Amino acid sequence: MDTRLTNLYVAAIYKVILCIFGIIGNMLFIHLIYRRKQLQSKTSIFQCIQCFFHIFCSIGTVQNGVIDIGDTYIRSECFNQITYYVFFQAAQGLLMLHIVLDIWFFVKFPIVYRNISKTKSIIFSGIPILIFSIFTTLYGFFTTNDDTIYSCSPPFAFGPKAGVLYKYLFIVLALIIIIIYCIIIRSFKTRNISTTSQISFKKTITRLQLTVLIFFLSWFVSQVLGLIILEISNYPKWLGMLLVHNVFFVCLSYSNTFYVTLLKSKEYRDQFCSLWCLRKSTSSGIAIVNSQSMSQKYISPEIKLQKRNDTW
Repeated sequence: MDTRLTNLYVAAIYKVILCIFGIIGNMLFIHLIYRRKQLQSKTSIFQCIQCFFHIFCSIGTVQNGVIDIGDTYIRSECFNQITYYVFFQAAQGLLMLHIVLDIWFFVKFPIVYRNISKTKSIIFSGIPILIFSIFTTLYGFFTTNDDTIYSCSPPFAFGPKAGVLYKYLFIVLALIIIIIYCIIIRSFKTRNISTTSQISFKKTITRLQLTVLIFFLSWFVSQVLGLIILEISNYPKWLGMLLVHNVFFVCLSYSNTFYVTLLKSKEYRDQFCSLWCLRKSTSSGIAIVNSQSMSQKYISPEIKLQKRNDTW
């Protein structure tokens, strides 16, 4: 077995592992939000929808390049096989932007935000996401051709120029997401808060910074590397072997939501352990539920902001 083939087998192994962990984690996150009403904020519901999209994206990463290692593909045939993957990847890409805009809107206009129902918010965000996903899929369908390609994945299934444009689009979206996250973090740092709320706000800022770091090291890096692969037609063998592992960052971006949320949020860990009888639920979750049902005048804006966004 030559070095190139060994490299492809290594990529295939961790693709399968991350796919399994991703599907399990995404399903556990959806189940947790469904079973625990106190966790059902607008942001967490959007994250559930994103987890649903990520399940199909994870399946798309292992559909090719696992049992057919080293094979070549006809671009149009490849696109027909992964049409669903193209659709859900486009959907989750735009949904990422909506989630961070949802957080920003809550931080900037908390009163208006609370007056918008979850149903209206989901419908309002769902329509542009659906239109964008359908348009992207149709765009790929009409630009594909019968050329031979070495990897059957969304950017390669598009025509050459369309694939590059596709990557640039997602890089721009990713940059906008990072910028908005930075604006949110800055708004927290410059906010005048009481001494008793400082610890909670520091934890929120830390969680936001961790979210940005993970987003950058998974989705953003994968899109930049994907663009390099498409733009550079000839590169050394060693560089080609390294670029194969761009799929690691792609798979990581589809599989981290549940695990990162549990890492960041004590409330989510407690609720998850309580749901699966791993240990008794702490009183923090109950306190949050009770506080949200109380009159708003008894709770400071800083505390309400911290409790609302424990998923950040």
